[in-house]
Amino acid sequence: MQIPPSTTYPVGDQVPPPPPPPPTFAPSATPRQRAVPRAARAARAATPFAMAAMVLGVLLGGRVSAEDGRSAAATALAAGDPAQAVSLDEAVAGRSGLLMVLDPGAAAAAEHDAQVARIAWAQKLAAGGDVDAAVAVLTVVRQPSLQTQAAQTRAQLLIDAASRAIKGGHAELALRRLDQAVQGGPPESLVPTIAAMRAADEVQAAAELVASNRAPDALALLDDAAAHGGAASAARAYPTTLLAAARAEIAALDYQNATTSLQRLVSRYGSTSAARAARGLLRVPQPVSGTMVDAAGHGTAGRVRLSTHFTQLQGGYSTGGPFYYSTANTNGDFTITGVPVGGPYVLEYFRGGGWMTLIDPRTDQPSNPVSVKPLQPEDLTFIVLPA
Repeated sequence: MQIPPSTTYPVGDQVPPPPPPPPTFAPSATPRQRAVPRAARAARAATPFAMAAMVLGVLLGGRVSAEDGRSAAATALAAGDPAQAVSLDEAVAGRSGLLMVLDPGAAAAAEHDAQVARIAWAQKLAAGGDVDAAVAVLTVVRQPSLQTQAAQTRAQLLIDAASRAIKGGHAELALRRLDQAVQGGPPESLVPTIAAMRAADEVQAAAELVASNRAPDALALLDDAAAHGGAASAARAYPTTLLAAARAEIAALDYQNATTSLQRLVSRYGSTSAARAARGLLRVPQPVSGTMVDAAGHGTAGRVRLSTHFTQLQGGYSTGGPFYYSTANTNGDFTITGVPVGGPYVLEYFRGGGWMTLIDPRTDQPSNPVSVKPLQPEDLTFIVLPA
């Protein structure tokens, strides 16, 4: 082979390899797509099915977990541990996420189970003596289908608590429990039971209050019992309660209420020993006090008395006994003790060797008549003596 004279190569150089042939294309108008491996194509085709399978697995797994939780709660409830049952059911009911979106019934069922367990829990607490906690547990029960049962349970456990309290000699506590039952809107079937228990408990509570020197409060309880079906039992307790209330009112200087209590006792239970004591109290003599002053308001010392009878005479008057005496000090203050209930008495003062009475010139009658009321000391305040 001859080399063209125009081409020269240095000694030792080699001929370069030929350039690669130009690319060739198929006569198609569109370029050829890149080949995708068969395994990738299969995986891509299977993705929707895989996702569905995964969701189903999560759902089934969540359902199994929820059912396990509810099953454990049911076991706890059957074993006598309703508090644990509530905790387990509420844990299931409180879950969120895909399970609750796709299966909301699981949460609703668990919530219902939790409230059923709450009713059992309240009963257990009340049986153990923790009545207030039991009532609090029941306040959370709001499922419409369980409202009647919860109300029945609440009323009954409070009735039972009242019964235990009354047997233990705690009638006031029993009344508080019955008040709670009424305030909670008990079922109609239990309303007569509560009313009957309340009337009986009020009579017993009244006796407890009398023993603890709270007789006026006891009287209010008896009045309520008598007005709500307990008239017969209240009637037996009234005499001693009225007498005790009157004595307490006298000690508190509440003479008006004391008089009312004693007069009520005498008028309604007159044949009782309490009524005889009441009549004695109503007749107890009372002190009469006052201050004698002159026209300038200065105290005037001297002897003073109350006369029982006043008789007007032609040209004058006379007074008669029994007389009740005292002596005013330098300030004019005096107290006449032991004046019987009644009157009117005539106030007299001693001057110039004789007893003087202030006469109202318009009526020619004593100007300072004194009436002594039951139980109540009489205060005449200021008596102005003539110059």
